[in-house]
Amino acid sequence: MLKRWITRSFIIFLWLLLIFFSLYLPKIIYFRDDTLNVFAWGDILDPAIIADFEKKTNIKVNLSYYSSNEELLVKLKATKGEGYDLIIPSDYAVTFLRNEGLLKEIDHTKLNFYNRLSPSLLGHGYDPENKYSIPFEWEIYGLGIDKDYFKIHPLVNNWKMLFENRGYKVSMTNDPAEATLLTTFFLFNKIDPLTTDELTQVKDLLIKQKKWVEAYANFRGDYFLATKNCPVVFASSSYIWRTMRLFDFVDFIVPEEGSFITIENLCIPKASRKEELVYKLMNYLYQPEILIHHFDLFGFFPPTQDKLDEFSLDPKAERWIFASQKDFDKFHFYRPIVSQQQMRDMWVELKR
Repeated sequence: MLKRWITRSFIIFLWLLLIFFSLYLPKIIYFRDDTLNVFAWGDILDPAIIADFEKKTNIKVNLSYYSSNEELLVKLKATKGEGYDLIIPSDYAVTFLRNEGLLKEIDHTKLNFYNRLSPSLLGHGYDPENKYSIPFEWEIYGLGIDKDYFKIHPLVNNWKMLFENRGYKVSMTNDPAEATLLTTFFLFNKIDPLTTDELTQVKDLLIKQKKWVEAYANFRGDYFLATKNCPVVFASSSYIWRTMRLFDFVDFIVPEEGSFITIENLCIPKASRKEELVYKLMNYLYQPEILIHHFDLFGFFPPTQDKLDEFSLDPKAERWIFASQKDFDKFHFYRPIVSQQQMRDMWVELKR
C-alpha cells in the first residue's frame, strides 16, 4: 500500500514538474541579453532561416511551439507573457491578447518593411491601427478539387459543391465553429449572430450534408483529395497548395460568393524587455527572399507584394498573392455567432 502511494505521488510530482517547465522554462532562461524566446506555430518558421539569423547577428533564438491559438492564449495569460519576446497569433487571438493587456505597442518606425505591407492586410477590426500586430502570413479557406473528376462532371464554383448532394463524397471541417459559420454564410449570406430558427436551419443542413461527407477533417482534408477518396474537400489554401505541388490533378478554388481568411501576425508580449532584438528579427524575416522561402515551404501567402515579381511564382499563387481590394471585400474573418453550449449541443447531435 505504501509502495503504491509513493509511486502515485512520484507520478504526480513528475506531471507537476512538466507543467511548471512548459510554462516557466522560457522565463528561467530569459536572463541572457543576447537571447530571444519565440513562441510560434510549428509550420510557420523554418528553423534553417532562424539558424541563419543567429549566425549573422549572434542573437540566440529559442523556438517553442503551440498547436492552437487556445494553447497560446492559456500560456500567455498564465505567465502574463513573461519569458516570451515574439509570438505569432491568428487575427482573432490578437483581439483577446490586446483586450487582456498582454501586448506591447509596436514602433512602426523601427520596421524597415512596414510601407511594403499589402494595404489589404492592414486596418482590420482585430487591431484597426495595427498598433499591436503586424501581418506576417495569410491564407484563404476554399475548396480543393480533383481536376480529373471535373473533366467529366460539371463544376460549379460555389459552396453548393460542399452543401448539395452532387453525387460525390466531400471532406468537411471537423471544427464546429468553422462549420457553423460556413453553413450560416452559405444559407443566409451573412455571418451575424443566429436566431433560434436560423440555428435550427444550420443544424438541419449539416445533418443532411452528413450523408455525403466522407470525413470530418481539420488538417487532413488534402489527404482525402490526394488519395482520390473525395473530389471536393474544404481546406485552407496552405494545405492544398502543398498538395498541388505533388499531384497535378489537384487544384484550389475560392467560391464566387466569397470565403474566409486568417492572418497570422507578429506580436510582442508586453512583458518582453528585448524589443531592439525583436525588431532585428522582424526586419530579417520580412526580406522578400525569406517571405518567398516560407511560402514555398509552408504554403502561406506573404504579406508584401513588392519585389515578388523577381521570383518565379506559380501563376495560380500570384492570383491570390496579388489579390485586389475587390477580392478582399469578399473575404471574412471567423467569429463566434452562437454560444459554446449551442455549438456543442448541435455538434453532438450531428456526430451521433
